[in-house]
Amino acid sequence: MSSVSAPVNDYPKSVVSGRRALAPVILVTFLGSQAEASVRKNEIDMQALASLVKAQAQQIHDLQARLAVLEGHKPAIRKTHGVRGAQAVPPAAAIAVSQKTDTALADQTSQKALSPTVKSSKEVSSSTARSQSPTLQIASSDFATVPLSSAPPGKGGSIGQGGTRYPEQAAAPGSWGAVSAIPLNSSPVMGVDSSIPYAGRTTHVGGLVLKWGKGLPEFTTPDKQYAFRIRGRILFDYGSAFGSKFHDQNVSRTSLRAVRLGVEGRARQLSWVFEGDYSNNRVSVMSAYATWSDRMAKHLVEYTLGNKFNDRGFDGSTGSAETVFLDRDLVATSILPVRGWYGLGATFKIYGEGWHIATQITGNNVNSTNISNNLRDDLTYSFRAHWIPWRNKDALVHLGVWGFYEDVKPGANFSQNIRMLARTNDAFSARINTLPIANSMAGGLEAFGIWKTAWVLGEYGIRDIKFRHTYGAMDFDHRQGTVQAASVQTGIFLTGETPNYYALTGQWASPRVLDPVTHGGIGAWEIAGRADWLDGWKMQGGTRGWSLTAGVNWWLIDYMRLMLNYTHAHVDNKKGPYIGPTGGNIVGLRAGITF
Repeated sequence: MSSVSAPVNDYPKSVVSGRRALAPVILVTFLGSQAEASVRKNEIDMQALASLVKAQAQQIHDLQARLAVLEGHKPAIRKTHGVRGAQAVPPAAAIAVSQKTDTALADQTSQKALSPTVKSSKEVSSSTARSQSPTLQIASSDFATVPLSSAPPGKGGSIGQGGTRYPEQAAAPGSWGAVSAIPLNSSPVMGVDSSIPYAGRTTHVGGLVLKWGKGLPEFTTPDKQYAFRIRGRILFDYGSAFGSKFHDQNVSRTSLRAVRLGVEGRARQLSWVFEGDYSNNRVSVMSAYATWSDRMAKHLVEYTLGNKFNDRGFDGSTGSAETVFLDRDLVATSILPVRGWYGLGATFKIYGEGWHIATQITGNNVNSTNISNNLRDDLTYSFRAHWIPWRNKDALVHLGVWGFYEDVKPGANFSQNIRMLARTNDAFSARINTLPIANSMAGGLEAFGIWKTAWVLGEYGIRDIKFRHTYGAMDFDHRQGTVQAASVQTGIFLTGETPNYYALTGQWASPRVLDPVTHGGIGAWEIAGRADWLDGWKMQGGTRGWSLTAGVNWWLIDYMRLMLNYTHAHVDNKKGPYIGPTGGNIVGLRAGITF
C-alpha cells in the first residue's frame, strides 16, 4: 500500500481535533439561533432574515480567522473602526450579543457613516436589485483620502454602552460622524438619519429594533424602512439685564424658551413630523408636514407639504436647540418675512456632493388668524443654496446665498421688535415702526469655515421694503425703506470635538460628544464670540444698533447642554416707548435638552 505524504503545513493533532470539535459547536449555535428566531417571529420578512444570516456568517468568519491565528496562520482580518454602537466583545459572545443590544445588523450603516453624498446611479441600481422596495441611501466613498467615518476610539478610555471606548476621537469636518443627529428642522429622510453613527443601546422585541440613543425609544424595522419616535425639546432660560438708562429695561426673569413635544415617522420614502409648542402660556403648532423623498438626475430630492421652518441663512435655518448662542444672530432676527419663521405651503430641496438648493412657496403659518378674520395670506417665495468648494480631513469651506420676496396683505402698519439682548428681555430691543407695507425683497450671503476644532461664520443680509401709497383715507409720502444687518461669530471646542456642522443642509446640528459625562468624562466644552450690526435708520420710524456676545457651552451628553452668555448692546430708536440711544448688558443662562 502506498503511503500518503503529509502536507507541509501539518498541525498538531490537538489543534486539528480542536478545530473539528469547534466546528460543530459553531454550526449548532448558528442553526439554533436561526431556529429560535424563526419560532419567535414567523412573520419576519425575507430581507431582514437575509441581513441577519449575512451578519452572523460574518461573525463565524471572524471566529474562524481568530482560530487560524492560534494555529499559526496570519490572514488579513477585517478591521472595524470604533463607531459608536460597534461591538468590541470577545468572539465567543459575538453571536449572543448581536441578538440583544448594539447588533451588527443595526449598526452596519453606522460603520459606513461618511460624508453626506448621494450614491451614484450604478450604486442605486445595484442596491435596488438587492431589495424589493426602493431604498434611498447615502454613499460611503466621498473621497478616499479623508476618513469620513467616526474615528477609532482613543487609547485608555473606558468601555461605554455598546462597546464604545471613551474618549473617542473626532471625525472629519462635514462628515456624518461629526454630529449626533440630524437637525430638528430637517426631514427624517431614509438613508440620511441612519447614516449617522448611533450612540446608545438597541433592543430587539418582536421583530422591531428599539433604539435608545436619546433616552426615549425609536421604533425601527430591521430593514430601516419604517421608523417612529417621540421628539421634543425643553429650553429653560434665565436673564439678568442691567446698565440701561431706561429703568424698565433692567429686568431679571426666567422663561421657558421652548417646551415642545411631537412625533415623527417614516414609511419608506414618506416621512412626516408633527410638533407642538407649549411655552408662553399658549399652545402653538410648530412643525406639521409630510415629505416624499426620491431621486432626480442621480440626486436626492425632497417634496414637502405643510407647516415648515424657513430655510433662510445659516443661523436662520437652525433650530432654537442647536444655535451656538441663546438667540440667533441679527441677520436672522431682523431680515425676516412678515409671516415669521414658519410658513404653510410647499418646499422642494435637492442635494448633491457638498451642495443643496431649497425653494419654498408659503403663506402664513398654521397658527395665523387669517382664516377666522377672512384675510388673505402674506405670500412668500424664498430660496437658499449652499456649496462646499473645498475640504480635507481637517478643514472645509462653506459658501451660501439666500433670498425671498413677499407680497403682504393690506394692514394698518408694519412693525418689528428685534431683541438685542436675549429672549428674557423684550424691552431692550431695536424697534421699527413705520408705514403699511406692500411688499419686500431680501437677500443674504454666508461664509463658514472649519479648521480642526475651530470655526468661523460671517453673514450679511439686506431687505428692501416698499410701502403702500394709500391706506384707507390716508396718503403716504414715504415709499421705500431698507434694513441691513451683518454678523461675525467664531468658536472653538476645547475638548477636541469637531464643530457640529451638518453638511447636507449647511446648518448647525448637535455635536458628537467625545467624552460624555454619563461615562465618567468631562463632556464637550466650547467657547464662542459674536459681533452683530443692524442699520434701519433711514426708514421712517427706523432704528440702529450693535452688540457683542461671549458664550460658553457645556454639552454634558449629545442631547443636553448648559449655556452661559454675556451680551453688551447699544440701540437707538426713532419711535416707540424708549426713544434715543442707550446701552445695556445681560447675563443669560440656559439649560436645554432635546429628545
